[in-house]
Amino acid sequence: MKKLTAILLILCMACSLAACTERDGDIPKETPTPTASQTKDLTKATSGEAPNETELTEFYQKAEGFKKGYSNFAAKLLKDCYTGGTVMVSPLSLYAALGMLSNGASGETLKELEEAFGCDVNELAKAILYITLRSEKADVVKLANSIWINDIEEFSVKESFLSMCGTYYRSAVKKAPFKNPQTLTDLNAWVNEKTKGRIDKILDQFPEDTVMVLLNAMTFDGKWKEQFKEDYTDENGTFHKADGTTQTVSMMHGDAERYFESDVFEGIEKDYQDGYYLRAYLPKEGKTVSDVLTRLTENQTVSYLSADEIYVSLPKFKSESTLTLNGTLQSMGIKKAFYDEAEFKAMTDAPVYVSQVLQKTYINVDEHGTEAAAVTAIVANLECYVETKVVKNVVLDRPFVYEIVDAESGVTLFAGVYEG
Repeated sequence: MKKLTAILLILCMACSLAACTERDGDIPKETPTPTASQTKDLTKATSGEAPNETELTEFYQKAEGFKKGYSNFAAKLLKDCYTGGTVMVSPLSLYAALGMLSNGASGETLKELEEAFGCDVNELAKAILYITLRSEKADVVKLANSIWINDIEEFSVKESFLSMCGTYYRSAVKKAPFKNPQTLTDLNAWVNEKTKGRIDKILDQFPEDTVMVLLNAMTFDGKWKEQFKEDYTDENGTFHKADGTTQTVSMMHGDAERYFESDVFEGIEKDYQDGYYLRAYLPKEGKTVSDVLTRLTENQTVSYLSADEIYVSLPKFKSESTLTLNGTLQSMGIKKAFYDEAEFKAMTDAPVYVSQVLQKTYINVDEHGTEAAAVTAIVANLECYVETKVVKNVVLDRPFVYEIVDAESGVTLFAGVYEG
């Protein structure tokens, strides 16, 4: 039986923008240079291929398949990854990396990916490019993609695949022998650079038979539109954990812009500068985080209630998550990509499959802002006019769900659960 080679699809959250890709047919084998690092940068600028900003904006306004699919995907992703305890995921980082992978898929493998996305690969590619250009303008979110190719004779990558990734995902292309230890060093250095040092590496070694690594990196640096005052922070605040115990936290106190509720939760939205916001869901008494996550996957609307004043108490926190998402993605319908019947003929003529999908995340929330991002749900606004003064005070002193959302595109950049 012919031995299968593997694609290692890896996701991490981090910084900045990369360039585009090789356009001249299959990547040729090149003679290694006698330097310590044999990594060759095969990235080339593309021009005249991608839609312009006006075309992308008009497209995104009508991209209902992507918007609905993304919202469903983000809610299911966090629900499936939550097993109790603090965790965070980035649906956008995962969408971008899987989007690059889908450019090389065909047959039933492609069909499963598109069903999970809620749209076809072309709509997905345009939507990701729109979001990337949007992030460049605001300078709050930084997105970067790269493709790392094992420099071996028996593996080559099709130009059409790299062209699509370069045009719409702005992907850099690197080629080097994975057997050279310096290649792993170079790959992790790229991760460290694009995450502004928040994630120093993603791989300890290349798994056996790995021929390609797809990387997405992104960072979020949002400053609160109205900052929490440090003098108001209670350094001895109490957080009530799910197991009934308590812990001391630094509890910030301040204003929020919007209040919403359902029969399962109440919550607030607090704005960052440049059109992003934090959305937090606090389970109502008798309800749990799992109840909230289930409700979010049902796409039911919530009511936004008007109030004269909205207060929020939010713990300062920093957390990191490391997740292997193979099982999660298979439960969401992406199955064939992980097995020997995988179809990636649009990428390469070699028999390849996905061996791992990894994601690392990092978030730091304080009085000044947040280093991270979030998810969005489909909501309906309900204005409630009242005669007397209405004050809403949401105290996030027990496990809650949060999202960091791009108000313009509506996408959830990061979504998580904080349990102390």
